[in-house]
Amino acid sequence: MQQLRTLIVLGFSVSFLFFSCNNKSSAENRGKDTVSDNGGTSGASSNGDASFSCMLDGKEFSGSGTDENINAAFHLKGDDKGQIFFRLSDLKEPGEKLMFEVPGKKGSTTLSATSTFSYIGYITKGYINYLDNPLTVTITSINAARVSGTFSGKYTLSEGSGDSKAKETIAVTEGKFDIPFSTSADWKKLYNAE
Repeated sequence: MQQLRTLIVLGFSVSFLFFSCNNKSSAENRGKDTVSDNGGTSGASSNGDASFSCMLDGKEFSGSGTDENINAAFHLKGDDKGQIFFRLSDLKEPGEKLMFEVPGKKGSTTLSATSTFSYIGYITKGYINYLDNPLTVTITSINAARVSGTFSGKYTLSEGSGDSKAKETIAVTEGKFDIPFSTSADWKKLYNAE
């Protein structure tokens, strides 16, 4: 788990470089439909469209599109096998981000900051770190190409964040996401993902 956290932090640093050098979309896949696990059609491609939105501390936070790292999910392997990891961020301003690691199946998971499961859940534009405490994520649809769901709860200021003016807690409400699984071999390798 510690190795994954280190890789995630490294991945975010690299993603800024990658994003600025490779801001291409997968045009050949746009417009293709994928079948969801309930037999319906999502209307989005496995590599193209991604979206999320929520209310953070009463303000809208949303984004769309993916660069195969931001707004894309990963099936983890190793000690975290069975889990999925994803990061939600506005591609135009990727500094502010929400991060999740949950079981890769339909259902609800409540996350809280504990000694065994506390990674940074929300990072502000000013790089202030908040932990899930508690936050509920519900996977409503998942297949080989996409995952979608909802989330809500609160984030608690991480100890040692260094900003005395930061709020102790931030509420997140009305959260929803619909994102593809990444097909990038490079990002999968970085995150130790399948």
